[in-house]
Amino acid sequence: MLKASALYMVIIIALVIAVFSASLIATAYFYRLEYQKNMRFGRLQLNLNSATSILLSSAYGSTEEQKLDLFGEQTDSVVLKKEQWGLFALGTAKAFTLNDTLKKVFLIAEDTEKDLTAVYLSDEDRPLSVSGNTRITGDVQIPKAGIKQAYVEGKPYAGKELVYGSIKNSTRTLPQLNQSMLDEIEKYLGDTLNNEVYVSDSLSNSFFNEPKVIRVSRSSPAITNTAITGRVIILCDTVLTIGPGAQLRDVLVYAPSIVVKEGFKGSGQLFARDSVVVEKTAVFEYPSAIGILKKGEGGQPKIELGSDCRLAGIIFTHEKKRSELQTVISLGKNAVVKGEIYAAGFIKMEKPVTVEGKVSCNRFIIQTPSTLYENYLIDITINRNSRSAYYLSSPLFEHKAPNQILRWLN
Repeated sequence: MLKASALYMVIIIALVIAVFSASLIATAYFYRLEYQKNMRFGRLQLNLNSATSILLSSAYGSTEEQKLDLFGEQTDSVVLKKEQWGLFALGTAKAFTLNDTLKKVFLIAEDTEKDLTAVYLSDEDRPLSVSGNTRITGDVQIPKAGIKQAYVEGKPYAGKELVYGSIKNSTRTLPQLNQSMLDEIEKYLGDTLNNEVYVSDSLSNSFFNEPKVIRVSRSSPAITNTAITGRVIILCDTVLTIGPGAQLRDVLVYAPSIVVKEGFKGSGQLFARDSVVVEKTAVFEYPSAIGILKKGEGGQPKIELGSDCRLAGIIFTHEKKRSELQTVISLGKNAVVKGEIYAAGFIKMEKPVTVEGKVSCNRFIIQTPSTLYENYLIDITINRNSRSAYYLSSPLFEHKAPNQILRWLN
């Protein structure tokens, strides 16, 4: 006869086997779920990459949100949207299936690695003169009158070559800018929006959201000790002051005139009608931009970068028709620009100045304590080769170059 304890052991063993079997079934079930999830998200990631590639394609020009079925099987859906954000394009890509969604948002710019031009000086029938420790590295397009050495304030030209690159003839006008991008900027400078909301506290808005438009109070037109980041548009209808305590990142700023105080550090794109004055030691991080869009014939709009300022990005001025009082971009002593300068007028410099990139203008002006020199470069460094290989330019200049991702957002 079997003892009662033997039956007890059989029950325990059966229970252990049951628990073990249930564990195996549960493990297989959850493994299958995780495997299916990984496969699903892997496919979503591939679709998201495909959507990103479509947005980067030069053939894609739609500004409306589009929903696409990538392979016509109703299982690989993506949503694409491409908009203008200042001088760059803003791309939003989403891939989804059932309740699962992956999305990316990024700035799009142009890869101008093959553009080796350091200086474009429009032809006004006068030569370009170089003196002192001036060094131009890169190709140049200058007037037919050519380039020559000059003896200024007791100093000859110190270089061995006039240009460390090729020399070609320029035309009487600067290369044209992208008019559709200028028109979009004009909309905000016209200040015809009705949905402005004023905030005095810090603000952050994701680039996945619609832009948040705010107006700076006219009674106190200043941004001080405030952090504003993301997809935010700042409007002002008078002279706007940006203090050293302001923390701006990726924002757009529109005003008739803008003053950036000494000690400011941040990034953003500033657009004005009359003037943008950046006081000494201010720093604009990449990718930043400062632009003037002149309206009408009156006045002489200017962009002024103070001594010891640093800007990584783009500085430009524009007027529809060359006027008697052409726009001015003024660079203070020891100022450094890493990127591009485009002046639909004059570039005025107080030596020494360094530009790591490209300069385009109608005329150079050098200010010394005693004299003002036209179409002279004295102790000026313009080096196209020293510009970062990762630098990307704006479609504003219509390089018709390949699109690349300038920066991931959010």
